[in-house]
Amino acid sequence: MPANPIEQTEALRVLAVEDAYVAAELARDGAALRRLVDDRFVFNASDGTTSDKEALIEGVLGMHMVGQTISERSVLVEDHVALVFGTTELRFAAPGEPETHSRLRYTSTYIRREGAWRLLALQMQRRAP
Repeated sequence: MPANPIEQTEALRVLAVEDAYVAAELARDGAALRRLVDDRFVFNASDGTTSDKEALIEGVLGMHMVGQTISERSVLVEDHVALVFGTTELRFAAPGEPETHSRLRYTSTYIRREGAWRLLALQMQRRAP
């Protein structure tokens, strides 16, 4: 956590938005995702492809995610931009299929617009088991 009290407060606000995003993923709540993700959002996949806000939301709504555990999370806040570095384990269970797990390292970028933090960019890569 940042040492400056204002940065600490903003870091906690960013983490609250990230927690709300994860909850919206798990609930497949398209309205919440649209509210939490910035219109200029870019997802940078580990295979080098990029996608936008609507592609992200469409992908999330089509996933069979049943759980997500975030760990090793740290926040860097600089004015109206914040970076979150973390590790996550995603759990999926498609109907009739065994549960699968995916461990990822991620960097998410948030921007504060009109007083609200929104997810602006996300990069994820697989992490060794």
